[in-house]
Amino acid sequence: MAKITVIAGILVRLPYSRYHFIHQGAAMADEHPPDWPRIVDRHAERVFRIAYRILGSVHDAEDVSQLVFIEARKVQEAGPIQSWSGLFSRLATTRAIDLLRRRRKSVEIDESQYVSNLEPHHHIVGAELAAWLRNAAAQLPEQQAAVFALSHFEQLDRNEVAAILTISVEAVSTALYKARGRLQEQLKSFNGVQ
Repeated sequence: MAKITVIAGILVRLPYSRYHFIHQGAAMADEHPPDWPRIVDRHAERVFRIAYRILGSVHDAEDVSQLVFIEARKVQEAGPIQSWSGLFSRLATTRAIDLLRRRRKSVEIDESQYVSNLEPHHHIVGAELAAWLRNAAAQLPEQQAAVFALSHFEQLDRNEVAAILTISVEAVSTALYKARGRLQEQLKSFNGVQ
């Protein structure tokens, strides 16, 4: 069950029961508190990269990154963390997808960052397809969206996705299969194919 809390004036959903990154039997007070500057330095790039690949916007990815670190601090206060990289990957993925769901509009892609030999109309089609894919992925059920984002945007293998989301490899395969099927059906209607 998710717990809603206010952190720095922002409502944040804290689904503690879903995070198996916390040692359940651990005491609330840790003898050696984590070195947050070191943790942030070590994981900031990956958190930003995950959020950026899902959102396609530097500003949105920065906002999500801040929320992820605030939420990770709250999760850490509930108990020690087993896997910081797993926690940050999961938080970044779910928060970026949550932001897409709240917005439900296309995301601008800064084309000046890409170098290509394609014709100009191919860039427009590619940008339109990328925006469509982000919006379509945001409309998938939560687990399918997270599995799809980690598999395709982050290019993680099924074992890595399973470890991050704390589900079985079979559940990852099933969710990925269902997500691809839904996206293929939506793509047919996007292309005007009946």
